[in-house]
Amino acid sequence: MRPLKTRKPFTLFKKETQAGPVWYARFWDETSRRYAVTRSTGIYAEGKRQHRYEAEQAARDILPVIRFMPSTPDKPFVQYVADFWLPDSPYVRECALVKRKPLSVEYVTMNRENVRRHIEPFPGFEGVTLRGLTTGIVRDWMAWAASNGRTGRSINVTLQVMRIATRYAVIREELPRDPFLHIRKAPEEYREKGILSPAEASRLIQAPVQNPCSRLVVLLGLLCGLRRGEIRGLQWGDIANGLITIRHNYQEHEGLKAPKCGSHRRVPIPKSVQSVIDTVFSVFGNPEPDEYVMAGPAAPNKPLSTKYFQRAFVNELNAIGISEDEQRRRNLTLHALRHSFVTLSRLAGITDFEIQALAGHKGGKMMERYSHAGQVLDFDAAREKLEKTVMKKPVMKNVM
Repeated sequence: MRPLKTRKPFTLFKKETQAGPVWYARFWDETSRRYAVTRSTGIYAEGKRQHRYEAEQAARDILPVIRFMPSTPDKPFVQYVADFWLPDSPYVRECALVKRKPLSVEYVTMNRENVRRHIEPFPGFEGVTLRGLTTGIVRDWMAWAASNGRTGRSINVTLQVMRIATRYAVIREELPRDPFLHIRKAPEEYREKGILSPAEASRLIQAPVQNPCSRLVVLLGLLCGLRRGEIRGLQWGDIANGLITIRHNYQEHEGLKAPKCGSHRRVPIPKSVQSVIDTVFSVFGNPEPDEYVMAGPAAPNKPLSTKYFQRAFVNELNAIGISEDEQRRRNLTLHALRHSFVTLSRLAGITDFEIQALAGHKGGKMMERYSHAGQVLDFDAAREKLEKTVMKKPVMKNVM
């Protein structure tokens, strides 16, 4: 049997920094048989000799204090990714305890389901370990996924599931290279969200109220810009003096959380929304401040289900003549109400700065994604304005 090749205890390389090129050292771990730890020597690569000798000496001084992580078993790749998205995995715990940005149960569960549906069935992953994964195998998976009917969106979501897991191993120096480094996203067919036009919003507001809770679900999204979780987490104590203070985001299996992206904010209540709020308040009979606005009679301490919200949306639109077939064709969903809110607000002349604050968007780029002016543009009015401008007779000045 051929003896293992003896490796140098470290190798040097130059890395560009803001202050200039600096010598770095990679240190060899005999247990894992790889260069596993990288450290800066603090020596700048300057001058004719570039201070290489000084960098080597600095690396020798660092060598005695280098501590290598215990070698981890080279798991099968599919098993590694599946374990990575367990609720108690090191990554999930690190996000919650160290980064203070806990991952939602829904997000972790969705990623684990992607492993089951889109990663496990690929024959090319059979026998491939985490360290044995190559860029070529990932590209083969992309071709297999596309040939088996996965959409570009589905492929990219699953790529992200694998990419996050693999890069975590790279960051922990358990993997020497990132096989996803040169992987690009698959093309996606973007389908624009449908929105309600001003006329449809007006019909909805003026339609007879059959179910106050159902109507309130839709109006809070359409005229106040609340997300579904924010509507579910809304408590009576959050409504006062014509304003809604958004403090909570209610999610299944997790209960009350902070609003998404930390978007605590206040929004004004239009009169049409306030009247429905008053009706719901009277139905509940003077509820306590910490009780949910969208509570059900069977479970007053828990908001109505997401299925109830979806049914409420469908029924309210049916009532104003927008059938379920038309809702699907126009891509009208419950979340599309926020898109409608942003678009109608811009149409009403509210400034982008104000809309961004009301919708809880962190930047203008996100707000632009929620704006769909083309769907509510009045072409006849635009044509008339243009014609009046170009057909306006010039004012003749008296020439002396």
